[in-house]
Amino acid sequence: MTESMTDRRRRLMRDELGRVAMRLFAERGFDQVTVDDIAAAAGTSPRTFFRYFPTKDDVVLDYERRLQRRLLAAVRNRPAGEGPVVALRNAYIETSHVERGERDRVRQLGQVLQNAPALRARVNGERIAEDAELAEELAARAGGRLGAAQLRVVVVAMGAVAAAEFRTWVVDGGRGDPAKRIAAALDLVIDGLGSLDDRTGRV
Repeated sequence: MTESMTDRRRRLMRDELGRVAMRLFAERGFDQVTVDDIAAAAGTSPRTFFRYFPTKDDVVLDYERRLQRRLLAAVRNRPAGEGPVVALRNAYIETSHVERGERDRVRQLGQVLQNAPALRARVNGERIAEDAELAEELAARAGGRLGAAQLRVVVVAMGAVAAAEFRTWVVDGGRGDPAKRIAAALDLVIDGLGSLDDRTGRV
């Protein structure tokens, strides 16, 4: 579907506001930046800012939400023959890949979250709710052969490992593709969790 001129202008304005906000967050610290600061730096008004983002938190949360939606979609699109553990592992690798030209921006986002405890707590709270959706998707893939507690462990354990490796990538300066280190870490987890796939009769 072709993007209309109006939709394109809105998308570009939203992207510009997000880019300016992230630059200010990285330079000054998230808690030190106001919506007025963002609007002034973007050459617009606070009223315009609020047309695109309900709060300044949502500038950062927007990226996290889109990433979570991509992860869920990636799990759904994995081949039917993959068990839930392998499917989730492969979905994490797919969605954590960052092109070379995007790595500075993604690392910047990670730094903002690292230095804003209240915002990080909100992100973690939203992830808990989203974990339930992932568990439901894995349950469908498992065909009833795994219990809710087992699926919850799979989602929480693999999510925690992926998040920890991403944080380490940020602290290390964003060198290389984070997907590679996340893949290596998840493979260690799979050594212990992969046996659950045997119960579903899938590989």
